[in-house]
Amino acid sequence: PRAGVVAVLVGLLLYVLLADKLGFHLVGAFLLVAWMRVLGAAWISAIPLGLIGTLVIHLAFYQALRAPLPWGVFERWAF
Repeated sequence: PRAGVVAVLVGLLLYVLLADKLGFHLVGAFLLVAWMRVLGAAWISAIPLGLIGTLVIHLAFYQALRAPLPWGVFERWAF
């Protein structure tokens, strides 16, 4: 349990520090995969779920809530 709490706190700090430069998509996918691994998920499920989860979160914020997320290195492909 402690590892999960520490992972979430460190992940949130990393998101705050890196999201503007790298973008939500890279940082978000990395964090979701890392958090799932810390909590015991296998790589085979953590990677696809992390990628799909990042896209679902992006769509929820961008389309449903109309709240922009930082694009970072993917700025030229922003829609």
